[in-house]
Amino acid sequence: MGYTLSDITFLIRLLLDILVVWGLIYSGLRIVRNNSRTIQLVKGVLIIVLVKALAVWLGLNALNYLIEMFLNWGVVVILVVFQPEIRGMLEKVGKTTAILTVDVSVSQIQQMINELVEACSQMSKSKTGALISIERTQSLSDFIRTGIVMDSEVSTELLGTIFQYGTPMHDGAVIIQGNKIACAAAYFPPTTKDLPSKYGARHRAAVGISEITDSITIIVSEETGNISVAVNGQLTQYPPEGLQRYLTNMLVQSSNQNPSSILVPMLNQAKSMSKRAKKQEEDINKDERVKAIEIVNLIEQKKEGSQHGISK
Repeated sequence: MGYTLSDITFLIRLLLDILVVWGLIYSGLRIVRNNSRTIQLVKGVLIIVLVKALAVWLGLNALNYLIEMFLNWGVVVILVVFQPEIRGMLEKVGKTTAILTVDVSVSQIQQMINELVEACSQMSKSKTGALISIERTQSLSDFIRTGIVMDSEVSTELLGTIFQYGTPMHDGAVIIQGNKIACAAAYFPPTTKDLPSKYGARHRAAVGISEITDSITIIVSEETGNISVAVNGQLTQYPPEGLQRYLTNMLVQSSNQNPSSILVPMLNQAKSMSKRAKKQEEDINKDERVKAIEIVNLIEQKKEGSQHGISK
């Protein structure tokens, strides 16, 4: 039994509908999973739905009417209550990704990392609070405009001066583009996550910017001197040598992963495989020729033996 064009069209629409709904559910679950505040709100909505079902089943008309009114305005309520999460999602989707916005060499990036790690190490020892964000593929231009615009080489002395307590720029964030300090005293939106009480405003701002961009944000705690890194909404603590390795892996090695650096080893491997295959084919042909010669010699020997027997 063959399928008609209308049957195929219906099947495609059904699959598309399922995929879109699945994508929406998956995105919603990611929001809920990454935000404990949102989990509590979703629990509240589910309780309201269950209460409505019970009200209908038990015939509680007044309660059912009130819940109906709430659900009718549910879209507006969701937009108001979930405004920070929706805003963060739209910001993340709206950010355009570029492979490399600033043209810097590997040696310049490595020098920037060395100066940055040394500055963090010194500020960690003196318990000087710091907040430093490194731009990667997603632009931080909107946040640069909130601070004091600079165009300075990254140096240990300059970073230490910026975050020295009492200076006008110590209370904001430094943003690094390429190997230069783009601005200081920038403002980052704080996260809506319920972080432990030991984390202050700098940590909340670092997690907030890491939730909406792919930046690497370094925090030096003025309470403990600990060095932490915020990426993808997660905080990880590093010693200075660990921070050095992490930044090198993320910034230097990833910048080397251009198409040519990937294709050259692949081409070399393909050439090597081709040479091995050709050599194996030559060896096989050689063995076959040797076997053929042996067979011919054996036949000739048998002929000579038979002729010698007849002559006798």
